[in-house]
Amino acid sequence: MPLPFGLKLKRTRRYTVSSKSCLVTRIQLLNSEFVEFTLSVESTGQECLEAVAQRLELREITYFSLWYFNKQNQQRWIDLEKPLKKQLDKYGLVPTVYFGVVFYVPTVGQLQQEITRYQYYLQLKKDVLEGRIPCSIEQAIRLAGLAVQADFGDFNRYDSQEFLQKFVLFPIGWIQDERVLEEATHKVALLYQNYRGLPAPEAEVLYMQEVEKMEGYGQESTPAKDSQGTDILLGACLDGIFVKHKNGRPPLVFKWNEINNMTHNKSFFALELANKEESVQFQTEDMETSKYVCRMCLARHKFYKINKSSLQTQPTAVKPVQRRSSTRMSLVSRHASAHY
Repeated sequence: MPLPFGLKLKRTRRYTVSSKSCLVTRIQLLNSEFVEFTLSVESTGQECLEAVAQRLELREITYFSLWYFNKQNQQRWIDLEKPLKKQLDKYGLVPTVYFGVVFYVPTVGQLQQEITRYQYYLQLKKDVLEGRIPCSIEQAIRLAGLAVQADFGDFNRYDSQEFLQKFVLFPIGWIQDERVLEEATHKVALLYQNYRGLPAPEAEVLYMQEVEKMEGYGQESTPAKDSQGTDILLGACLDGIFVKHKNGRPPLVFKWNEINNMTHNKSFFALELANKEESVQFQTEDMETSKYVCRMCLARHKFYKINKSSLQTQPTAVKPVQRRSSTRMSLVSRHASAHY
């Protein structure tokens, strides 16, 4: 198991090669903090992920993975079976690696460990604040009220909303009108007062249960073209592979149990369906993209097939556990960088 690197490094976005056989890799956690590990140049993504999980005391590692920005500034999940350094050297824009949720669950009640739920909450909050899960103003206000209670505890030291104005409560760049922003922030402050006495883990669970019901939850997509050459968004969700047209047509979903296999050839990605002899084919940007989309869709297909029974069982009751203060995180400051 790789051990944390004890020496202080210069603040840099580059990893430092300390010898020909090992390197220091820098990983951003979901609370925006950075951790650094020494790894062998041959260490796989899985070994690095396990080092992060050990640092976080996270046992339910299945739902999480590591990602990076490729040279086109697109998010790409690490291939956990291959050496981390080779992937970053070949494809990475910068060598910084990010920790996050790769497999979403139908309900948070299926997550057993309290620290798992906390990390999952941080991911969903990022998904909302960075605009990956669209929401109405009313939904955003409800979520912000729960997030403030989860992140700061009871409303007792602050008698105005000036405190809340220091933090990112709503999707970045979403509300441009200052008057609307001020009114929404005031509503969050009122909600915050109403949540007095609600323990942080319970506020987090309520936040996640709200997000679970929202359009876009657990989805990841990439631009592509269908067989007619029409621009689409092709992606994976909890139910299967979805196709979204930009002209407002209802999304098309190929459910996991309807898919026999997925393949890629050059820039094409194809679904082999169980009830049809012919496959459904899509064209991606290039060969690397089709290969990546195929790998991630196969991984999600495998995950949901393996976990079908456990994901459909009655979720266990969520038992709040007192969290150590060192694991707490505040909402992002409005003056902090919006780029993670």
